[in-house]
Amino acid sequence: MSPRKNRVVFLIALFVLVVSFGYLLAVQFEPTINQAYVVPDQNVELVEIMKGLELENAKSVERIVALRSRLNELESKAAATNDEVRLLTQRLQEYRAAAGLSDAAGEGVIITLGDSVRTPTLSDDANYYVIHDGYLRMMVNLMRRYGASAIAINDQRVLANSPIVCAGPIILINSSKMSPPYVIRALGEPETLFKGVSQDVFFKILMVYRDQFGITCSIQKEVQIAIPASLDNRALKYTEGTR
Repeated sequence: MSPRKNRVVFLIALFVLVVSFGYLLAVQFEPTINQAYVVPDQNVELVEIMKGLELENAKSVERIVALRSRLNELESKAAATNDEVRLLTQRLQEYRAAAGLSDAAGEGVIITLGDSVRTPTLSDDANYYVIHDGYLRMMVNLMRRYGASAIAINDQRVLANSPIVCAGPIILINSSKMSPPYVIRALGEPETLFKGVSQDVFFKILMVYRDQFGITCSIQKEVQIAIPASLDNRALKYTEGTR
C-alpha cells in the first residue's frame, strides 16, 4: 500500500473515531443537560405551599388588625364606666405603646435606601450596587442611638427582637418579604436624628456609594410620620405571671 493510501485510511479511521467519541459524549451528558432545565415536581409543590402560606399569613394579619380594633372599642367603653377602669386602660395603652403593639405618630426623619438602577459591568463588584440587610440593621441601630422612639421599615414595625435577614435576592423583616426601596421611618426629635445620622461615618459611606455606584440614599426631616403597630407578639410569648 502506497503512503498516500495509508494517509487516506488513517484520516478515515481518525474521523470515525472522533465521530464515535462525540456521539458517546452526547449520549452521556444529554440526561444531565435536560435535567438542569426541568424544575423538579418537589420544588413546584414547595412553591405552591409557600404561596398558600403567604395568603394565609395575609388573612391572619387582617384578622389581627380587626380584633385589635374591636378590643380598643371594648376597652374605651369599659374605661367610661369608672375612674379605676379608665386608669388601668390608660396604663395598658402606655405599655402597649412601649412594646410597639400600638400605632404611633409624630415628628421624626425618613431615610430611603434603594438599589442602583445602573447595571454593573463584568469588572465591577455587584455588591456595591444593591442594598444589603446589614445596611438596614445599621441604620436602625443609628436611629436608636440618636433617640428614636419608634421605627418602621416599609410597613413593618421594627422592635428590639425584629429579625432583618437576607434571603437570596430579597430581605426578610419579621419574616415578611421586602423589596427596595426601603423606607425607614423613625419617630424622635427631627434635628437630633437628622444631624446624628447624616454625620455618622456609615451614612457618609453610603453617600459615597450613591455618588459612585448610583444607589439611593437620602434622609429628610418630617413633621408627621405614622408608624404601624407590630403584629408580632413574640415579645410576650414567655411572659409569666407573678406567683
